[in-house]
Order: sequence, then structure tokens, then C-alpha cells
Amino acid sequence: MSLLGVDLGTSGVRVVAISAAGVEIAGAARATTLHRPAPGIVETDADEVLAAATALLADVAARDAVAADPPEAISFSVQGEAVLPVDAEGNALAPAPVSMDRRGADLADRVAAELGAGEVQRITGQPPHPMFSVYKIPGWTGPDVRGYRCLGDYVAARLGARPALDTSMAARTGGFDVDRGVWSTELLAATGVPVALLPEVVPPGTMIGKLSAEAASATGLPAGLPLVVGSHDQASSFLGGGGRFGSAAVFSLGSSDCLTVGSPARPGGLVGTGLASYPMGEGRWLTLAGTAAGGWALDWFATLAGVAGPAERDALFEAASPEPPQVLVLPYFAGSGTLDNDPRARGAVVGLTLETTREQLARAFLESSAFELRKIADALTERGVTIGAVHAVGGGARSHRTLAIRASAAGLALTPVPGHAAARGAALQAGAGIGRYPSLAELPAPACLPTAHPDPGTAQWYATQSRRFRDLYPTLIPHDHSFSDPKEIR
Repeated sequence: MSLLGVDLGTSGVRVVAISAAGVEIAGAARATTLHRPAPGIVETDADEVLAAATALLADVAARDAVAADPPEAISFSVQGEAVLPVDAEGNALAPAPVSMDRRGADLADRVAAELGAGEVQRITGQPPHPMFSVYKIPGWTGPDVRGYRCLGDYVAARLGARPALDTSMAARTGGFDVDRGVWSTELLAATGVPVALLPEVVPPGTMIGKLSAEAASATGLPAGLPLVVGSHDQASSFLGGGGRFGSAAVFSLGSSDCLTVGSPARPGGLVGTGLASYPMGEGRWLTLAGTAAGGWALDWFATLAGVAGPAERDALFEAASPEPPQVLVLPYFAGSGTLDNDPRARGAVVGLTLETTREQLARAFLESSAFELRKIADALTERGVTIGAVHAVGGGARSHRTLAIRASAAGLALTPVPGHAAARGAALQAGAGIGRYPSLAELPAPACLPTAHPDPGTAQWYATQSRRFRDLYPTLIPHDHSFSDPKEIR
């Protein structure tokens, strides 16, 4: 028996097949396009995502290893916040704005002022922020709009399932009451989102349908294959990366960087911070925070440095300075880290001189997400949240050298988990959904590579540099907030 996981990411789609032991036996990926038609508008085409998922399922289903170990279920890892309107037949009526899209900024500010930012976070588990779906949905009205979908329930419904979100994805809409486990009447009233047009919410690991005959024909998979509800990509990465509730956290290094920590109950003391929490079943909560543009900031620097292509980009950072530079990067290229929850924050590079080298800048960009990780870990520890061991997953965890730089800057040991954690986590959820595993808390552990430990020789320097990093954001706030939107310059 094998299991299929579909990772619906911000920049692409990946499908993996895993064995019952949790070992990846086949996989395929395809890039998708982010569209930026106007300042602050960043969208993805849901039908491009659907087409990629369908083609990749067909690709993986045709592999010899999968044919010899037929799949028994499919589930999904889903980028949070992306949302779109659909018609009566479930067809997309518009592109889906992704997390960094800013169209919901004014409404998010109004709702925070009306209800109180603390009350919004108390109800939803998420701080008020324009990234969340409920602040973007009111832009779509009219008689043709018969529902709203996130990408996971959109794709699953087109494959044969009923439209449904698990509690993690419902929370990432910004309109879900995480304690009561229902859509929030307060948030929906404040945003004007009709509850009747939102999907059903079900527990993580719930089977929501079976592969239709049409989807079976398109993918080469058997009709009737169980479809299990997807979860937020950070929840999937936590499960696939070997996260354990109360003993092991997962640090995902992708387009965005995110630390996800599991606990047996909803942590207290998070209201007023950018730390977000949501339930993952009875007695299981995940708390997360990160940097919206962690990996994108590295891509930005690589492009500026004239580097093209993934291999050349990896080589740029592999060749980073062997010594810590006297340069600081604030990686807030799409707003602050979620801990500070400031969508108007800007990125910065401080400490430049005529002697600053490309290699030093490469290291400073690597260090920046680690300084944010240290800041988040300290905030969680101060609030009594146990982090435990930290597993590192994603593209940023592939190189031991660059991970060691980050471990030193963060002051934390980082254990890399190879493979594709989010897609693996989705496949494991598929197994839990059909009873192959006892629960989401009892999943096969992944293989781990040697741990990257902080360099004791640079510990004092990084402690000092971390304090400078924390001082930098509040120092720059007045300047960040004074910058005009590009459309206001002329």
C-alpha cells in the first residue's frame, strides 16, 4: 500500500508517493506562476494549479514503484490564505490572491479597530493581517458567486470530493473560531462574508470523498480512491518533518520561513503577538511564526547579484563568507516577521561599506532568517511553550554548510530532514484518514541527516548581532511607515 501527498505550494505543485513505512518511493514537481498585475496584487491561477496537480498525479501513478505498490488514498498540503470565488458548478471566477497580496489591508485595519486586535486574535488564533482570506473575499460579489474556496478544497472538489476545510485551513482564513470549532459570527459579520458561501469544516484527517471517474481517467488512478481533507502547509510540514507535539518543532525553509511547534493545548499569552495557533484534533495544537519573504529575500538578492537558475543560486549561498560579516539584513521584504505583525515593514541592509563583498552579503541574508528564528523561539519560551528539538525542512535545509550558518546565528541546533516534508505530511494524513495509522500523533518518523550545531566560537558575536537585529525593526518603523505606496509617488 502506498499513499499520495499533493503539495499545493505558492510557487509550484509537488506530488509524492510514500510507502506504508513513510518512505518516499516516487515524486514529481511543476512550477506555477505568480501574477503581479498591479502594485500590491499577487495572484495564482487556481486552474493552473489544478492542471499541475492532475498531471503530476498521472506522472507519479505511472511510475513502476507506484504501480507495484498501488495508492490507497490522497491528501493535500495547502498554501494558507489563498482564496477564490466559484460559480454554481465550482468553477473559478477569478485568480486566487496569495498571502503576500495586499488588497485586504484596509478591511483588516477596520476590523481590528472595530473588534480590537486582541479580540480578533482571541477568537481566531491569528493576529489581524491582510494576508487572511476573509479580508479579500468581500472584493467578489454578484449573482455568479456561489461559494468561496481555498486551493485545497478547490482542487479536491474538482477531483471528486465535497468542498471542505480542516481546522488548520479554516483558521488560516482568519474567520474561524478556533476554540469553538465553528465559523466566527463576529468576524464574518465584521467582514461581510456570508457563512453560507464558505466550505464545511471537518477534523484533520477526515475522508471527504472519492476520486471521480473523470479524475480517474485524467490521472490513471482508480476511481473511488479515498480523498482525505488537506491541511495548512505548515501543519503538513510539521507532520512530514517529524514534528512531535511537545517534543520536536519543525523549521520550514521555503519561499517563507516558519517555525511550527506542537503542544497538547492552546498556549496562553499569545494575544498581542504575531504568534498564531490552531487546533489539529483533540489535544493537539500548532503554534507558528516566521518570515513571509524568507526564501524570497534570498531569491531577490540572487537576482540582484546576477545569478540565474537554482544551481547557480545554491552555489551563491554555498560560497558565503566563512566569517560572520559586520552587516545586518532585515528580511522584511513582504512585511515584518509575523511575530511583529507589521505588513508595512520594509527590508533593509545595514552596515555596508566599500569593502563589503558579495560573499559577506550572501552570509548576511542567510543569517537574517536565523535571527528571526531566535527571536521567535525566545518569544515562545517566554510564554511557556516547549520547543524541543528543531527539525529543518525545505530547500533551505539541503546544504549542511548554509544550515550550520543559520544554526550559529539562531543559537539553536538544527537537524535536517531530507525529502519533501509538506508533501510527505500530506501523504501521511491520507494514511491516517483511512486508518493506516492510529492518529496524526502516531506517524512514521522520517530519516534525519546529521545535526548542524552552533559554532561556539561565534556564539558571543551572534548574541550581540541578534540584539542589534531586534533593535533594527523598531528603529526603522517611522521610516518604513512614511514610504508612499508606489501608486502615490506621482
